[in-house]
Amino acid sequence: MHDSNQAQRDVEAVACIAAVPKILEVITRTTGLRFAAVARVTDDRWTACAVRDEIAFGLQPGGELELRTTICNEIRQHRQPVMFGHASENPQFADHQTPRLYGLESYISVPIHRSSGEFFGTLCAIDPLPSRVESPETLQMMELFAELIGAQLESDERHALSQAALHTALDVAKMRERFINEVSDDLKEPIQALVMDAYLIKTTPGLDAQTRARVADMETNLWRMAALVGGIVDFAYDKLVTGAPLSRTPAATLAGELQRVLTQVVSAYPQRALATHVRIDADVDCDPARLGQLMVNLAINVLRHVASDVTVSLDASTTAGELRLAVEAPGLALPDDALDSVAGPITRRPGMVREPRAWDFFIAGEIARAHSGGISVVPAPGGTRLSFAMPLQALQDVMPVATSNAIAAG
Repeated sequence: MHDSNQAQRDVEAVACIAAVPKILEVITRTTGLRFAAVARVTDDRWTACAVRDEIAFGLQPGGELELRTTICNEIRQHRQPVMFGHASENPQFADHQTPRLYGLESYISVPIHRSSGEFFGTLCAIDPLPSRVESPETLQMMELFAELIGAQLESDERHALSQAALHTALDVAKMRERFINEVSDDLKEPIQALVMDAYLIKTTPGLDAQTRARVADMETNLWRMAALVGGIVDFAYDKLVTGAPLSRTPAATLAGELQRVLTQVVSAYPQRALATHVRIDADVDCDPARLGQLMVNLAINVLRHVASDVTVSLDASTTAGELRLAVEAPGLALPDDALDSVAGPITRRPGMVREPRAWDFFIAGEIARAHSGGISVVPAPGGTRLSFAMPLQALQDVMPVATSNAIAAG
């Protein structure tokens, strides 16, 4: 069944096709028939969707005719065009109910199909006076116009469906963001509590060395969990993507943020020898919190791979045109594929057992990309330096992340 609401939607769909009024004007001027219309024809309704009326026929868009009184109903069934220029002298239509009921002498109507082949209705023209419309050229013109309307209807419907799907996807994304944000907030409090408990246990007098070491490992993993929760929230809100908004950050503000996160790293690894150095002398176009997260990511990666008795240097500084964050340690060696995750998450084949990666720079790489910067590994005296560099001023065109690996052989 074709209800009135659907009929109204069909009228609106045709009204959205800007070319229809001009098509109807061309038809009336070319054929001489003074009434032209686009009609939606179903198995129970004939509805005018667009009208050009120069004979005061009385139909407006949304108006209806009784379906069984129309030739369009016959066209709906046999899907062939119908045309005649003088009904009273036409053997087939002289006694037909439609010309007699509506006082028609001239008539032409062609079916409108969507590009999928589905029947929509008709493009028709009528006049109470005889005319010479029965020509191949007129029929071809009407069929071309009908084909254009049908194709545009389907195109518009597909666009509407795409928009609806987009809105649905956006609604789902908003629900996902809300869920992730709420879960992340719920996780932060117990993680912080566990960090405090681990610290209290670790500092308990008389605790044996083995238990103290295990608690220290627990504390390290808890800090990593906190960083991962922050990363999940960032991805939920698309904050780590290329082109993320960067703001001019005063040197003192950025220095304070980096010093804060380095202090957290020192607190999280009290048993390690860490040398921190922050010298920010210029304003930087950046997201300070994300750069702090990047610094922590670099530090954690390095601390997991160097001996516990070596001194690890954590440096943040500005030069004439760059901001640099670096982690350096004696004996540090990165494998050739260490920076693979900078370009994206490692793809795993179906069924592959998930193994923890020794090095993981994916989040750091996304932050670097958003800041038009790059992560690199270069030789340093007595070891290797893992560093990030970015321009002080945001670039117009975001550069791809540089991932050079210049580790000296041996």
